[in-house]
Amino acid sequence: MKNALPQPNRKFSLPAAIRNGLWFNLVCAGYFLWIAPVVVDAGDKAMRDPEATFVWLGVALALVCLGEVWAFPVKMKFVRQAIGREKEVTAGVFYLWIFHAVISIILLFQIAGCFGVKVGLEPEKPFPWWLGLLIPLSVIKELVFGAFLLSDRSDDSKSPDHTETDHPRYARPSTREWIADVILVGYACLAYSATWSAITVNMKINGGHPVLTALNGFLAVLLFLIFYLPLRIPYWTEECSRIETTADRWRLAASLLVVLVPALWLLR
Repeated sequence: MKNALPQPNRKFSLPAAIRNGLWFNLVCAGYFLWIAPVVVDAGDKAMRDPEATFVWLGVALALVCLGEVWAFPVKMKFVRQAIGREKEVTAGVFYLWIFHAVISIILLFQIAGCFGVKVGLEPEKPFPWWLGLLIPLSVIKELVFGAFLLSDRSDDSKSPDHTETDHPRYARPSTREWIADVILVGYACLAYSATWSAITVNMKINGGHPVLTALNGFLAVLLFLIFYLPLRIPYWTEECSRIETTADRWRLAASLLVVLVPALWLLR
């Protein structure tokens, strides 16, 4: 009678790494549908209107940027412990980190614009000293992030006993990781919609001709991936490390499709 009960079918189970990335994408998808239009409109005016100020958006962007300084390395420590010593993933993540650094600089100018400092629109005004201080600090932050991402590539000469892979502080589930997740998803939502979405606010996929529409759609998808994937580096790292079969690749593609469609809906 022991074998009378049906055994669970694990063939179509969703890997934990894909589940973690999927909830991230679902939250961003909901944000893109219902909240992003307000942020995109404010971000567009903050960049183009010399008289417009959006203090609430500037404060929100500043808070998530500060939060990311703590959340990013914390999340990466959980990810690195979860995936072990699969170092080949970090090589591809290096390119995402480059775009992440670009987005960070764009965000600084966006924050300045939200507080009424329109760099480039008002050439007669002197460049604000505080922005001149924040730019190198942001570069330093990104260099630290980059060094952190690639640091485990130098661990090959170390014994496994000296790695982070069994540290109880980074065992799952953990409240610290959940807090980091909330901060990182908030950063991704606001950073994406306040930068690239604001830049493309007047871009439309429908070009009036099938060929032009297809070309616009392809470019929109490509640019979405360039500006979205760098904002979820820890999740992408873990997802890629778990890909072993074609089915895993389709699951990852479907997870991205969940957020791609709402993001492109803004450009309809």
